[in-house]
Amino acid sequence: MANPNRLTSQECIDLIKAESGTEISTSTWRSYVTRGQAPAPVEKIGRTPLWKRGEVIEWANNRPGQGARTDVQKPRRRRSE
Repeated sequence: MANPNRLTSQECIDLIKAESGTEISTSTWRSYVTRGQAPAPVEKIGRTPLWKRGEVIEWANNRPGQGARTDVQKPRRRRSE
């Protein structure tokens, strides 16, 4: 019996759309995984990678929006004395 908490890439894409309302393509999802910008697969069945449902939900809800600069640190706020 298949584990309901393990998702294929298409199931991840469907879940992301349901959670965040954002549609991404299969190639975009694969690119995010390859670059380490999405959760890594936790297991494989044959050649099919599977992801944890909880990790995908957390990633979908916390990922930066389109055009967000993740390479620039936010300036620190100075404490007023």
